[in-house]
Amino acid sequence: MNLLKAYFRYMETPAQALQALLEERSFGQACAGYLAAALGWVLFFNIGAGLSVPALLLKLALVFAAEMTAGYLVAAVCGLFLDFSRVAASPAQLFCLIGSSGFIKGLLAALALISAAWPTAHLGILAPVAVMLVWALQLGYLTRGLKRVFGLTTGKALGAWLFALVPLAAVAVLTAVFAVWGISLLF
Repeated sequence: MNLLKAYFRYMETPAQALQALLEERSFGQACAGYLAAALGWVLFFNIGAGLSVPALLLKLALVFAAEMTAGYLVAAVCGLFLDFSRVAASPAQLFCLIGSSGFIKGLLAALALISAAWPTAHLGILAPVAVMLVWALQLGYLTRGLKRVFGLTTGKALGAWLFALVPLAAVAVLTAVFAVWGISLLF
């Protein structure tokens, strides 16, 4: 019920709703957003794959853990950037803000359902465009959130999120390099 109340509060006054969300620092609401994001990813990439229920739940749990881990990392690094900029934002507040942005990834589930219901749409070809669109919407929401709550300029708010994505991208690249290296050692 709190999620529905928070949604309607955001529709009426976005700045006050975001301020209330960050003051509450509700771990449950943040987790609901991360779960919505994980569900969006799993449905988007696995709809029509004929997965069993245990396999679907395992994928959902793994993607949920990955979303939460990425949220922790991005919140910590963004909080570090904002602290250097003399902005009093705690990583817990940023973690909740990132979690609330996870509901935007629900668009991926909607696109997956459209793709399954209308196979002639060929949304599989447009999957990278859909993912980039959802990431752009999420980045826009996060940037506007920092602007509204902390009174930052657009450049500084966007810079904080992009600064936080650099270590996450480095971790992803290093993981891929070591995975390829490990596979090459096996063969």
